[in-house]
Amino acid sequence: MQNTSIGTKARPQEEDHVPPLKGIRVLAFTHYAAGPIAAQYLGSLGAEVVKIEAPAGDYQRKWIKEPTADPDAPSPYFLGMNRNQRSLSIDLKTPEAQAVIREMISQADVILENFRPGVLERMGIGSSAVLAEHPGIIYCSIAAYGPAGPSRNKPALDLIIQALSGIASLGGAADGPPVPAGAYVVDTYTASQAVIGVQAALRQRDQTGLGQWVRVDMMSCALHLLASESCYALNAQEPASRGRNGISHSHQPAPYGIYSTLDGAIALVAYSASLPDLAAALGLSKQIIPLLAGKGPWTNRDQIAGILSGRLRQLTSYDALTRLAPTGILLAPVRSIDQALADPDVASELVRDVEHSYGGRYRVALEPLKLSGSALVFNRPAPDLGEHSVEVLRETGINQDRIDAMIASGAVRVPGSPENRT
Repeated sequence: MQNTSIGTKARPQEEDHVPPLKGIRVLAFTHYAAGPIAAQYLGSLGAEVVKIEAPAGDYQRKWIKEPTADPDAPSPYFLGMNRNQRSLSIDLKTPEAQAVIREMISQADVILENFRPGVLERMGIGSSAVLAEHPGIIYCSIAAYGPAGPSRNKPALDLIIQALSGIASLGGAADGPPVPAGAYVVDTYTASQAVIGVQAALRQRDQTGLGQWVRVDMMSCALHLLASESCYALNAQEPASRGRNGISHSHQPAPYGIYSTLDGAIALVAYSASLPDLAAALGLSKQIIPLLAGKGPWTNRDQIAGILSGRLRQLTSYDALTRLAPTGILLAPVRSIDQALADPDVASELVRDVEHSYGGRYRVALEPLKLSGSALVFNRPAPDLGEHSVEVLRETGINQDRIDAMIASGAVRVPGSPENRT
């Protein structure tokens, strides 16, 4: 019998797919990473996102790129975090621009911002003012710290939050300095929490007609990212410590870790019952078996890892993986990002080629979400600064004379203007 419970419908044909957030208009006052990633994801879910940028543009546009790149070339970081958005470049410090933004807010469903607390409030478009005038709007703020704590007005970046939250303390050998994650994990996780919050608030608005203030902060998100580790820390009698010889998590016994080989490195994960087979495959039974009694994989984890490390350094990655594969343990080579992106398991769906006047030909990695009833949207590469200024203002109802005057005064920027080139 066909399942007819609530929420199940016949799958639409591909051409009939409707993005989940189609018709939702988002004004994104975003820069750096967490805000743009959240805005991009909302756009990929079908929302119409307008990125509000200062005349100088998002700092990320030219921040991280190859040293040999042209000074005017866009940063790959910006290209990878600002798809599915249009750019309105407007000087929010001018009264005329603030008036235009208020007109745009009256037509928006969602405000997304990650400026320091107080910046938008001073312009009269903070959460309290906007929600008082437009009670149906969703106002999402991304901050570094929670709004009630003593650090609420302080800025921070991913690395600072990794340090303060404890994430960095978990990486690296016990006899060396802590090693932070080699990616902006807090930014990305915080952006995901913002997207979840916006979607939940939109669903509640469907039921009540009321919007609300959605708040996420990087510090809280980092600790939630450490949900298991945080619970351990809150309840364990003794604090866990990092291993000295490759163990990659303070709560894991041997051999959980990354081990160097002659030509690279491999990752090993094995249950205690598999350790005798692992030792035999590497010719280490005499050294390792006596260390496995009782809770030996935990209490002797550094000694076991040290023995494994010494042996694996004598083998190539291929040789090590070949010897260990029959044991059934989990193992893998440590790959570069380039190698991972070429993996046939992901490349066909995750990597997309782009050709645009801004950035030229380049490739991006897409969002991982898959929806059976609706493919994610990819209809806009990252925009040039002010690429859609005129288009967005016209849609807002601003007449051409007023637009021309704002461009002439520098309150609004468009591509190719002298102000942009300087």
